[in-house]
Amino acid sequence: MPQPAHRIEFAVLSDLGMRRLNNQDSAAASTDGNGGSMPGDLFIVADGMGAHAAGELASKLAVDNVPHLYRKSKERSPHAALRHAIHRTNAVIHAKGESSPDFHGMGTTCTCLVVLDRLALVAHVGDSRVYRLRRDRLEQLTFDHSLVWEMAAAQNVSADKVPSCIPKNVITRSLGPHAMVQVDLEGPHELEPGDVFLLCSDGLTAVIDDELMGALLGAMPPEEAARTLVDVANLRGGPDNISVVIARVADADPGAKTPPEATPQKPTPGGRRAAAAGLMLAGAIGVVWFASLSQSFPMLISAAAAGAGLMLALMGRGAAHPAHPSDTGGPYGNGPYRSIDCQTGEGAAHALAEVVAELSALRDREEKGPDIDWAPFDAAREQAKAKRDAGDVRGSLTSDANAIRGLMEQVRKLAGADSGIFDA
Repeated sequence: MPQPAHRIEFAVLSDLGMRRLNNQDSAAASTDGNGGSMPGDLFIVADGMGAHAAGELASKLAVDNVPHLYRKSKERSPHAALRHAIHRTNAVIHAKGESSPDFHGMGTTCTCLVVLDRLALVAHVGDSRVYRLRRDRLEQLTFDHSLVWEMAAAQNVSADKVPSCIPKNVITRSLGPHAMVQVDLEGPHELEPGDVFLLCSDGLTAVIDDELMGALLGAMPPEEAARTLVDVANLRGGPDNISVVIARVADADPGAKTPPEATPQKPTPGGRRAAAAGLMLAGAIGVVWFASLSQSFPMLISAAAAGAGLMLALMGRGAAHPAHPSDTGGPYGNGPYRSIDCQTGEGAAHALAEVVAELSALRDREEKGPDIDWAPFDAAREQAKAKRDAGDVRGSLTSDANAIRGLMEQVRKLAGADSGIFDA
């Protein structure tokens, strides 16, 4: 049997955060260790939503069912098997939601990465994300199925140009609420040695910018990078659950031949025009309603979001792939959707140094705090300063990350919890 063209190093971490009572996120890795099953290493992040324990259950159903159903689909191509697994999982979650009033409307995002012999494939529903770091450039490979991103696409502007009054946490697509769901495929992406993939929920992206994510991914192994990302997110308030999966292509066979590409299929513009029409219609309805009920601005936003979500669910955003789960064309999607140069890392190193400085100031302000040994923290901080003075940006970033992880590990042990520093 031929040896695989690469070896994957990975880390999986899901954290409660600082403000939530339960973790509605789930994350998992399913490695290619089952003889005769569908090949590839599958990584998945799901961010659940729903009252009581519904969101937690929805995300768990996603991470349990998608890998299992993918492995069972031996008669399909990996592209078709992945999409089929997500469609089937949507049916499972939807049925569970219909079975009890406590679970009604339950849903979850579902973002998957399958790493094959020399290719990577992404499947995606919701606003959790997949990034790829390649040679100091961080690229977002998924399109956020959120009201903000859909409005930006309809207007052909970047998401930061959408008015701030539009809520950022309204998603337009998820597994569970409806009997059918549209799944975005992206790729396949050819692998290169040193590629690093990050899957994460919005508990990470809401508080950590792309430059810092890219710098940490490139500066340390997956396990250390994952722990640092989660720790920094918690130190910045941890307002939501945080899930991180990091997969790094450790090595590859440069003489291996890449399989021939399938015949490309062009995107169909009809779906995107329909989505734009739906958004404009929802906006028009909201404006009329606002004119008659000018004192109900929150209700306007809710109505516009609901109308846009409904129209988008019915008409679709317009995918660059066939709708039927057995079709196996490609390439898929229109990514990458955003790209940032992380080569210098100066902004990221400065941001991490600020976190360390704030921790040090917190220690100085607290007359009585947790029984923490600050000596390793101070030593790592001094090492980071020496490297900054010597112009070693990446070295200073790594040392500051070591200081943060070491301190947070002590705090978790003292608190007897998986995350957090002090009770809010």
